[in-house]
Parts: sequence; structure tokens; C-alpha cells
Amino acid sequence: MKIKHLLIAVMMLFLSTGCYREITGTVVDAETGKPIEGAVILVEWTKTKGFGLTHTESYKVVEVLTDKEGKATISGTFSPFVNPPYVTVYKKNYVAWSSRIIFPDRINRTDFKWKNNYVFRLEHFKAEYSYIEHTSFIRSAIASGRGDKKVIYEAFGWERKKASKERDTRRR
Repeated sequence: MKIKHLLIAVMMLFLSTGCYREITGTVVDAETGKPIEGAVILVEWTKTKGFGLTHTESYKVVEVLTDKEGKATISGTFSPFVNPPYVTVYKKNYVAWSSRIIFPDRINRTDFKWKNNYVFRLEHFKAEYSYIEHTSFIRSAIASGRGDKKVIYEAFGWERKKASKERDTRRR
């Protein structure tokens, strides 16, 4: 009987490692602490495939917009085989927030935890920043590049145009 309980406990532990329950989050202006309405929160879970030479594939993509209070509910996923989620938050005129990397230095982020009531702090985009580098950062933050990510691509479409103009100016 004890072995049965032990096996059930081990199985529950194994199954819960890939469980990401629904959470709520708030997006705020890093300087003022005021909520940011209409920010896009993109969450992507991937699965690692193959043996030896492995690759990742998109498993689930969630895109939500924040309400007037900067709040959003982000659905989770239940699979013991998914990798931790990649989270990207974007709003026009702000620096994109990534759960993996911090712009502009591109250092690894270590402070993100998938937990309820997480506060995403967005900093204003500064004049000395490059639109080329920022759009490149956003693309790398969007993880695999696969999956349905229409909302975030539409949201930073204006910035891709600015990056294109910046590229043209540099060529002259």
C-alpha cells in the first residue's frame, strides 16, 4: 500500500512540473506606477522535440490585452512536457518586456516567476534607443516565431516602419 501511495505522489510531482495555472497580471508604467491600458501580453509554451540534436516547437500561444486598469487574465496550460513559458509584453512608446532578456543590454532576466498578480513594469522608449535594435529584441523575445501571434505583430508594426526609416538613414 505504501508503494502505491509513493508512486502516486511521484506521478503527481512529475505531472505538476509542467502545470501552469491561469494567472492575473498588471502592466504599469515603471516611472509613475500607473496602469497601462491596451498592452499586449504574449505567452508561448514550447516543447523540446528529438533526441541528441533537439529543437523546440510551439505548443500553445496566448495573447491578451490589458484593460483600463492595466490588468489581464492569462490562461495557463497543463502538460508535463512543456518548457517554461516565454512572456513578452508590448505597448507603443514603451520598451518591450521579456521574461528572458532585458533591453537594451540584452542581459538575462532572472526575476520572473509564473505567479498570480505579477506586475510587469514597462519603461518608456528613450530617444537614444534604436528602433532597429528594439524590433530585433522583440522578435527574439517572441520565442519560436511560430504559432498565432497576430496581435503583437500588429501592435509593433508601426515600430518596424520606424526601424526601416532608421536603416535608410544609416545607409546615407
